[in-house]
Amino acid sequence: MNISKLYYFIAFFFLLPALLVQNSGCEKEYSYEGGDTAAIINPVAPLPGPVAVTTDTTNEFPVCPLCDSTKDPAPGTWSFNRGKSYLCGGVTTSGFFGGYTKTDITFFGPSACSNDTGLVMSVYLPVPLDRDRDNITAERVAFYYYDNNSSTDILISKSEEAFTLTLQSFTLSTGIAVGTFSGTVFKANGDTAFVANGKYKVLIK
Repeated sequence: MNISKLYYFIAFFFLLPALLVQNSGCEKEYSYEGGDTAAIINPVAPLPGPVAVTTDTTNEFPVCPLCDSTKDPAPGTWSFNRGKSYLCGGVTTSGFFGGYTKTDITFFGPSACSNDTGLVMSVYLPVPLDRDRDNITAERVAFYYYDNNSSTDILISKSEEAFTLTLQSFTLSTGIAVGTFSGTVFKANGDTAFVANGKYKVLIK
């Protein structure tokens, strides 16, 4: 990852609580107290008018021979389908990012066949990962499929469209979290697309 993107991710973690407030849906589930609400940064501008829904299933991305959709995710990996394209990669950073509540996790890392692209996911869970857990669904999810060579992300989730992550299992003794994700995302041109069959297996400590 180049230096400019490193600064981007450092800034990303400082701004992430504000981003997920924006991605929290129509019903406010918590309050912001003790600070200047004018300082909350909302980087996503309102969309002008209706958004075109993309229904194509073409191969939008080059085929990566290192990605095998028939296999279960290996430790420290992520994968998902976008149309007929199957994308996968490794996780370079993962863990809790919001203090001691153990309800907010993040993981990210580059694509298997391109270090310039990769996945960032940050999630607020409805229960803390303070014990073994299974079958937990989170709707407050920030999903980004980034491009180091562009000023805009390739795919990004937004609060106006549903995107969910399911934690199928979490083992406290090992810190291994396994699960799935899917939902509607936005392309750089504003069109919507659907991310399907998302999988992850990451260390959360």
